Amino acid sequence: MSSAASPRRRGRPQGDEVRLAILKAANELLEERGLAGFTIDAVAARSGAARSSIYRWWPNRAALAMAGFLAETAQKIAYPSTASACADIRSQMMTVAQVYGGKVGRTIAVLVAQAQGDPGALKALLEGYVLPRREEARTVLARGVSQGELRPGLDLDVVIDALYGPIWYRVLVPHAPLTPAWAGALADHVFAGLRPPPVA
Repeated sequence: MSSAASPRRRGRPQGDEVRLAILKAANELLEERGLAGFTIDAVAARSGAARSSIYRWWPNRAALAMAGFLAETAQKIAYPSTASACADIRSQMMTVAQVYGGKVGRTIAVLVAQAQGDPGALKALLEGYVLPRREEARTVLARGVSQGELRPGLDLDVVIDALYGPIWYRVLVPHAPLTPAWAGALADHVFAGLRPPPVA
């Protein structure tokens, strides 16, 4: 038996490293080729992963494309954490507008269209992206209520729709530019109606 045994690897397990490489390759290919040119074989070649590994985690190319996109995009639109919950929401909305205003927004529109007829892609969109983002927004808004920035008794799901629905509308129906300045103004208008009444 050799005394020069290989040292034990530290850090993230190899399976997670492979998964991250697949997701990175998937997002790159989706941005380069769009969904029409996106294939499992291309992702396997770029990531160095076996097709069997890819299919172990994702049932089809649409689900993989969605997962790669979501894994990459979610990092770019995280919420800041300051003393003001409303300022955090406003800042994040402006970041979302910046990110969605270009190639990412066009990719989202394609993925949403794909999800309409693909239950697997829809599940990935909702569970991997939409619902976690809504839960994060709900947490920040609840902080705003508890700190007195927003009036109590608000339906936070309705508030989230009021804040972010127009952004999705401009992504899917690009009748006007999606800009940070517009997103900031949108936040100001919505929050103006949600403040506590002035103390008499």
